[in-house]
Order: sequence, then structure tokens, then C-alpha cells
Amino acid sequence: MVVWLAVLAKVEVTMAYPFVGLGFLVTLALGVLLLGESMSLTRLIGTLLVVLGVVLTAQS
Repeated sequence: MVVWLAVLAKVEVTMAYPFVGLGFLVTLALGVLLLGESMSLTRLIGTLLVVLGVVLTAQS
């Protein structure tokens, strides 16, 4: 929460908020790398769709 408030103090919400969605990518990567969770095609596609949405939102 402290990091989020620090980001919002320096960047507009419309630019910072899309990066919250990247938390899904980080969570997936950490789950696979650190916890040995399986990477299914469905999970990968869903995560890539979230990342695509973040990219498209950030460009607008």
C-alpha cells in the first residue's frame, strides 16, 4: 500500500492503474518458479489476455 501511494504521488492514476493488472503475471510467474505450480495452456492464455489489456489500456 505504501508503494502504491508513492507511485500515485508521482504518476497520474490513469497511467499507474493499468500496471495493477501486471500483478497477475507476477503471481503466475512466482507460483510456477517458486511453488512448482503447473502452467496450463488456459492459465497462460488468460494471463496473456490480462497483459494485452494492460498494454492496450496504457496506450490509450
